[in-house]
Amino acid sequence: MQTKIKKIIKTFFYHESWDIMILKDHGSHLFPDNTLEILSKTTAQQLKKKYTFQADPFIVEKADKLYVFYEAFSFRNSKGTLRCRVLDRELTEIDDVKLEGFDDLKCHLSFPFLIHINDQLFMIPESSERKEVILFQSVEFPVRWKKIKVLISDTEVTDNVFLTINETCYLLSTTMDNEIIIHSAENIFGEWQRIAPSLKVSNQHHRGAGAPYSVDNKMYFLTQECTPETYGKSIYIKELVTLNDTVFDESLIEKINSSINHSDGVHTLNFSNNYIVYDSKINKFSLLAIFKKLSYKFMIKYRNVYLSHRYN
Repeated sequence: MQTKIKKIIKTFFYHESWDIMILKDHGSHLFPDNTLEILSKTTAQQLKKKYTFQADPFIVEKADKLYVFYEAFSFRNSKGTLRCRVLDRELTEIDDVKLEGFDDLKCHLSFPFLIHINDQLFMIPESSERKEVILFQSVEFPVRWKKIKVLISDTEVTDNVFLTINETCYLLSTTMDNEIIIHSAENIFGEWQRIAPSLKVSNQHHRGAGAPYSVDNKMYFLTQECTPETYGKSIYIKELVTLNDTVFDESLIEKINSSINHSDGVHTLNFSNNYIVYDSKINKFSLLAIFKKLSYKFMIKYRNVYLSHRYN
């Protein structure tokens, strides 16, 4: 009975609030060997709270500044937008800018996955409401972006992770039911085709949680633990053992959970040469929580209807 009451209270009077944490590792980070140790023992700085959700951080070190690209979400419009928080190397916040070039999509945006190719910076944001996976290029860093190509159409997938194995490009994505979807192409600008390799997986949590990393000729990628009861519970570091048209084989290396900063969840982690960023969830009490949740669901339904009528 108490469990049922707690569930009702959580449903009606609590909503999630996400924040971005950043820490300087002083050159001691050896991914993935001591990642959990550093996260657990180093105090992270929280970026200033400006939105209900500040999540999905991706980081770029450039000259003497840090650029944290992230999703900003407020219940006022119930739609995620892409922004960049600019900091100096002492983690003093300098600016917070909205990214330009995405407004025409008219959909919720998140997970601004960054790709460096031949000194050019690209992005594949999560735009599942449009049922498209779209490639953008930075044309005036960090603010202005240009749409380059729709990589995948008529497919509702989320949190796409791009990687290259043996000169073949792959996109690892998930459906809204957390089923893994894999596409391949000769290069990022090529024709993407869905493949269906046999799966040898360590668990059933496939949704992307950050960029992949190649270390000592081994490829690692991150996924997030999302269950019907808990969204963004923890992060898994996995080694990609084999990926080709016939086999997708991975093994679990480490699990990172919310105990690193005594929060209620963590679901995106990235790092640069000297800094680590991750997001952190708090279940926040609010008398208006149920109305915020209903407003959010209504806005999603409205956008889905609008996009369906516009592109059909």
